Amino acid sequence: MSSMGAASYRVETPEEIEARRRRAARERYRLAAVRYGALVTESAGYRASYGKAISAVRSAAEPSGNASADELEAAATRLDTQRQQARAVLDAQLTGAFRETLSALVTRPAPRVTRRTATVSPSAEQARETRARQERESAESVAALAERAAGLLARLPAGAPAHVRESCRANAAEVASAPGEQRARLVLASLEERVRVAERAQYAVDAAAERAAVLAARLQDVPGAYAGQLARGLAEVAEERRDEVPSDLVAEVERVVAEADIARTRRIAAQALARVLADLDYHVAEGFETALVDQGTAVAGLPGEPGYGLKVLFDRGSSRLNHIVVRDAETDGGEHADRRAQQAFCNGLPTLVNGLGRHHVRLRETHREEPGRQPVPRIAAGLVPRREEERGQDHRREREA
Repeated sequence: MSSMGAASYRVETPEEIEARRRRAARERYRLAAVRYGALVTESAGYRASYGKAISAVRSAAEPSGNASADELEAAATRLDTQRQQARAVLDAQLTGAFRETLSALVTRPAPRVTRRTATVSPSAEQARETRARQERESAESVAALAERAAGLLARLPAGAPAHVRESCRANAAEVASAPGEQRARLVLASLEERVRVAERAQYAVDAAAERAAVLAARLQDVPGAYAGQLARGLAEVAEERRDEVPSDLVAEVERVVAEADIARTRRIAAQALARVLADLDYHVAEGFETALVDQGTAVAGLPGEPGYGLKVLFDRGSSRLNHIVVRDAETDGGEHADRRAQQAFCNGLPTLVNGLGRHHVRLRETHREEPGRQPVPRIAAGLVPRREEERGQDHRREREA
């Protein structure tokens, strides 16, 4: 195992695990909340048209801002249950309300049946009875089609534009008052198509609002004004009833969230690594953590090997952490000294891994080499931290030379 080996750190702290659980729970709650909110809006729209025949669906209370994952999950479950119950009540009330509306709009006279007289021949009477039967059957069929029209009106989204709603009502009334079954079926087909188009439009609006809500939930853990700007853009999707979330907005939210996750992981890994290296007697200078997080690289002095250090660096745009033994440009080194420094690091690597584990940072090795296979890279003078006693030893060597 050599200094050239790269290692990948997967950070799992109790705080990080809880943060991931809270994010997932928050996303689920936001999804439940936006669906429940859509039902509240829908019921209000119907009440504006049909009054007290439609019960009001009250808005739900929000959980506290610091609610745990379990509390958010429980709140989402309660909200889903309340929505399903309210949906069933609303659907039943809508069907009744539309039937009453149709009854008020249309009054169908009973079919007239001509009485038989002595002057009417049996064949003519039979013809009249046949026509009367056909009229009754047609009236019954039209009544059944009117019931279907009432059901279609019940499916019409409350958010449908006013002109669409009026057209659908007119269609339903025409079905109920149609002079015959053929005309009723023709108008009913038109009504069905109008309702399908309105449902598809509402589905797209609802789906966009739900996606925007989930993305907004992910942004809650992202600090900074830019995250707030993105959240406002997502809120506009629902407020303006758009039928999709702009793809560039989705991509930007995902990028910002991913970068925030990486930054948080880097910060936790850097803190743990600084503590463990210090415990192993590496010289960890002030600012090690900050440099590692902000600049992606930092150097700690190797214990017992003055002028040699462990360079730690993150892959660009990633939380994968690599390490490599390096030598100060002012240190003579040599093949033997380089190999000794590499071996010293490798000997202490198992202890380093165990130490990181105690800080809930798990390490997965992706590459390793035997000490001495590759030369130790030289870095600019002064970048390898040294203790005062090591500097004194160097000065004594210089005087002796």
